[in-house]
Amino acid sequence: MPSSKQVKTPVIASHPSSTPEALYAIKFRQIKRRIRDSGLLCPLANEEGFVLVAAIMTLLVLIILGISSTTTTNIELQIAGNDKTNKQTFYAADGGTEVGVNLLEENVACPEGFAVQPLTIGTVEVVNRDFWLQETLAIPSNTMRDIRLPANDAVPHTNITISGNTALSHGSALQMIAGYEGLGKGTASGGAAIMYDINSQHLGNNNAESTVYLLWRHVVGLEGECKY
Repeated sequence: MPSSKQVKTPVIASHPSSTPEALYAIKFRQIKRRIRDSGLLCPLANEEGFVLVAAIMTLLVLIILGISSTTTTNIELQIAGNDKTNKQTFYAADGGTEVGVNLLEENVACPEGFAVQPLTIGTVEVVNRDFWLQETLAIPSNTMRDIRLPANDAVPHTNITISGNTALSHGSALQMIAGYEGLGKGTASGGAAIMYDINSQHLGNNNAESTVYLLWRHVVGLEGECKY
């Protein structure tokens, strides 16, 4: 009687890596490894670019602040310079009235005015030799002046005009004249005085201009000696 044999059917065991999900995972890891090795993901984790941008922005802010500070400083310097120029121009015009008073008293002392025209006294030039006789008020300028100092229109200078009118003083009144050496005197029985308008214009730097007006009283009879 023939013997019976058992036939074994081979069983193929399935490996986890043979599933579609496992193949996708392996493929994804390979792609991720390639991208990492290629360096494409490095800039995303690198902070050096951010530091550079921050440094540039900081530098830009500092530049803007520096320009603003420089502009403000320049404006303040211009304001201070203009204020200084205006003050210098005013004081120069005010000083011109003092020169006008002194020369007026010298001119009044000469009945016919100074001997020559123009007359130079130091840095002062007398353009009109008998300005003490003028009665019409004139605004000083480079074309209308009795006195100028210094005698050079190319530099900052002062123009002076003088005009006067006679006025009677009240009797039994004390007339005090100050501001000119030797004229601080009084009268008790009335008399005559000449009221002078002294206009001093100074033309300074940067087209600065200042004009000072002074009213001066000269008491008739207190003239000194004619020197010029």
